[in-house]
Amino acid sequence: MKSTTVSPGTQRNGVRRSIAPGLSIAERVDSPCSYLIESGVLAISVSVDGTPPTCVELLGAGTLIGFQTAPGPYTASYRAISSVEMLEIPPHLLRQAMQRHAGLQEAYLHQLRERVARTELVAACNAHHSLSERCALWLLRLHAQLGALLPVTHAFLATMLGVRRAGISVTLENLQRGGVIRQRRGSIEILDAAALRAHACACPDGAIAPACAIAAELINADSVHRERPRAWLDKATSTQIPIAVSGDDGWARREAALQLCRNIVAKGLTLLEQ
Repeated sequence: MKSTTVSPGTQRNGVRRSIAPGLSIAERVDSPCSYLIESGVLAISVSVDGTPPTCVELLGAGTLIGFQTAPGPYTASYRAISSVEMLEIPPHLLRQAMQRHAGLQEAYLHQLRERVARTELVAACNAHHSLSERCALWLLRLHAQLGALLPVTHAFLATMLGVRRAGISVTLENLQRGGVIRQRRGSIEILDAAALRAHACACPDGAIAPACAIAAELINADSVHRERPRAWLDKATSTQIPIAVSGDDGWARREAALQLCRNIVAKGLTLLEQ
């Protein structure tokens, strides 16, 4: 599987990356980063003790992924289903953003709860439903996000379902004979979504966009924009060093206020909180 590596995060701000369909994010043990999906769809696949990878969920815009975890018997890979725009976030930058924004912490924890619930559902579905039912369900999930033409191959569907490619080929041939789909080279076209739903199990399609979407501005903004204007002004005023002018404290205060105004203009703050 082709992959695109990401460079170590030593910069002050996150860096935007474009991931083409079919490419994966290569994990870096030496310099782990987190990622914020801004557009597109990513599939997460997990491999346990060297077993073939199995897709456990699809992730959409506004999802924060990639926190460093303790080493374990499994590895996770991230593959772009469509064109993906994402923000690569160095560890120190994400830590600072989490410390500054209680709302960011709350949104991330909410996303984790959503993702745990979805992976639990996938585990139960894999245990109790047939291959043909699960295949139809994943096709419906992709159809909901990408439209009628799905840029997926038999091999990738096999990783999504944790089965051999031969089983996927038989299932897709049956759906094609029934007029539900049309197979193309490197893609699958959904011809009848209603009929496909009839072949799928009763598990929900599942929305991939999180209920608490995270905006890049919470992580990648300059310090002026990370704080509300009033708070920044109060802090700047309290730390402003008065200009010492003997015998004219009033003039010194006015000069200090003028310097503060120059700082505001220099930082591009044009709208103040009332």
